[in-house]
Amino acid sequence: MITKEDFTSLEEQLDYFAKMKQLKSNEAKALLDDYFDLIEHYFKQINNIDNLQFQELENYPVVPMNFEERYNYMIARKYHFMGYSQMKTLKSELIKMNASYQIRNQNKK
Repeated sequence: MITKEDFTSLEEQLDYFAKMKQLKSNEAKALLDDYFDLIEHYFKQINNIDNLQFQELENYPVVPMNFEERYNYMIARKYHFMGYSQMKTLKSELIKMNASYQIRNQNKK
């Protein structure tokens, strides 16, 4: 099960590369790939799905605004600072939205 802490180590390393303007280095690219994959797996986990289907987004319980556009933006700019920045923002939104969703579910019971 992926938690907020799973992102922390990768972010610390990537923040260093971003500060040094080295996000396009081979080591940073590998970390960015891992970070993107972790976000994608987290999205699947919190929505209880095996495969991400954009045509099904409206049926998923936890989906940030403009998710498909942002997802495509991150893919296109994965190794750039703005792509990494969008990944961090999306990750934070997913964590907050999932927490809210879980609380609402518990209150319904």
